[in-house]
Amino acid sequence: MGGTKSHKIPFLELARGLIIRNHNITLISPFQPDFHLEGLEEIIPEGLAAFVRGYMTFDLVGARMKGEEPLPYMDIIRYGYEACEAFLSDIETRSFLRSGRNYDLIILDGAYPECAFGLVYRMKVPFMYINTVAFYASPTSGSGSPAPFSVTPFFARSFTDNMGFLDRSVNAFWHLGSLLGHGISVTILQTVLRRHFGPKMPHVYDMAKNVSFILQNGHYSVTYSRPFLPNVAEVACIHCKESKKLHADLEEWIAGAGEAGFVYVSMGSSVKTNKMPLAAHRLFIDALKRLPQRVLWKQDGDQNMTDIPSNIRLYKWLPQQDLLGHPKIKAFVTHGGLLSMFETVYHGVPIITIPVFCDHDANAAKAEVDGYARKLDLQYLTSDKLYKAIKDVIVEPKYKIHVKNRQTLLRDQKESPLERAIYWTEYVIRHKGAYHLQSPAKDLNFFQYYMLDVALTFFVLLLTSLALISYTLRFSFICLSNYVQSKRMNKLIDKSSDLLKRSTKLIDESSLKKKKL
Repeated sequence: MGGTKSHKIPFLELARGLIIRNHNITLISPFQPDFHLEGLEEIIPEGLAAFVRGYMTFDLVGARMKGEEPLPYMDIIRYGYEACEAFLSDIETRSFLRSGRNYDLIILDGAYPECAFGLVYRMKVPFMYINTVAFYASPTSGSGSPAPFSVTPFFARSFTDNMGFLDRSVNAFWHLGSLLGHGISVTILQTVLRRHFGPKMPHVYDMAKNVSFILQNGHYSVTYSRPFLPNVAEVACIHCKESKKLHADLEEWIAGAGEAGFVYVSMGSSVKTNKMPLAAHRLFIDALKRLPQRVLWKQDGDQNMTDIPSNIRLYKWLPQQDLLGHPKIKAFVTHGGLLSMFETVYHGVPIITIPVFCDHDANAAKAEVDGYARKLDLQYLTSDKLYKAIKDVIVEPKYKIHVKNRQTLLRDQKESPLERAIYWTEYVIRHKGAYHLQSPAKDLNFFQYYMLDVALTFFVLLLTSLALISYTLRFSFICLSNYVQSKRMNKLIDKSSDLLKRSTKLIDESSLKKKKL
């Protein structure tokens, strides 16, 4: 339900693997199929597709260049329930739900899966996720895996897992703000679901807890080391492949660059370059034309630019992995999308990241910390900064060394990510949901999971104990003080009485002497 067209890629790769093993796959998506695959049926509800097309008309780059949020907070909140209404109201969706089809398993995108819970409820089958956005912790934390804010950077900001007090405070603020926004969206979405599936449909949050398994689009070589429960398996780079020979025309043009090689530029499928401001295009052109390398730039449109330098070629589509695996590539300029990050590490290419929205900042920050990337900010980007960053990544050997180290880590796995994904998918089917892998932690709320309720109880008991001790000590001190004062007073009285007696005796003796005289 959620995400951009690139989110389809892990699903398609898993579908290919499952079809080879005689499974039949139905894929529901708002994006048109790019190819035909025997055993795969793609359903594209036009209502949902139209909504997504309309939603993705934002000038993401232009907003970022102005220092604004590319996707306003309220637009993010409304996406979930408005997309759900568009999906469930679509005639093709209704026809699918009335068809009476039976499935063994439903696999959802971990980004915005809530609306599809209606299908799970109607079909009464187990479900699992492919969590396409690795830094989005809600799917894994919701099933019980620990994700403390202290070491879990918010997926839409450039924090890392090494944060000081201020960063941890701001990171916690963003996490809590996200939970609040998600809660608002789900509250409205719940009414949409119950309108279509009846008032007895369980709450979205209760259904989410029952996820059987999560295929996590992460790996410690590119994302972070995380403590996952047994019902989570990392399958990042499920789509990564060795490079193939390029088309003759493209190969010939690259060969013409000689030893200088070439630079590849792509802002991914989510950032539409035909919606970028002309100033952004000119900035890129001014930087790229100064390079001794040739440049291949994936563009959605040419922005009516006719003065393209001779060292730059624009293409509406390019075979990204074939280019990244080419021996003459020197650097990759990217928006920092997660699939691109894994591909660049898989093929060992240093990068220049220009984050735009969603998880781009978090991905880019991790790559920069790992030493194989230069991260640039669109708000302060100039052609000089871009040129110098590309030149630095190409000339300085440290970037190539670091990315090769990461490449070794990523490729050193006992089985391929696809084999792992197929095994666990079939495992869930064989064991009718594999609910034995679930943890009781899924049923605990935030305060219970992190023992905040217990900590608060202990804190109250501590304060109560301290108050009682303080009262007891004060009371004892007062009693002791009174006792001491009483003793002192008695001594003073005794002394006074003694002095009085002595004085009286002296006076009496003095009076007798006077009488005798």
